Amino acid sequence: MLSNVIHHSRHLRNIVVKRLELPGFSFRVTPDSTIGGCPIEALDIPPRVSHPPDASPRYDLLNFRLRTKLDCSHFQRGQKVLVDRIICSL
Repeated sequence: MLSNVIHHSRHLRNIVVKRLELPGFSFRVTPDSTIGGCPIEALDIPPRVSHPPDASPRYDLLNFRLRTKLDCSHFQRGQKVLVDRIICSL
């Protein structure tokens, strides 16, 4: 699933991405899932981002946690990344 990096935090090891494809598909992360080749875990909490002006939640964003802090240096805001080795369903 191709995605665009919106935010990342080395301290928290999290990375927020916006889907660029497969917007209607749900998925689940496996133990082998990666983002940009770096191992990830899914976070249950949605990213704290909202649409102005009504502050409605952004359901087009996904929040992941990188397994190691060192992997955070591989990402920049606006970078296109591949979320790989996930299980997709309709």
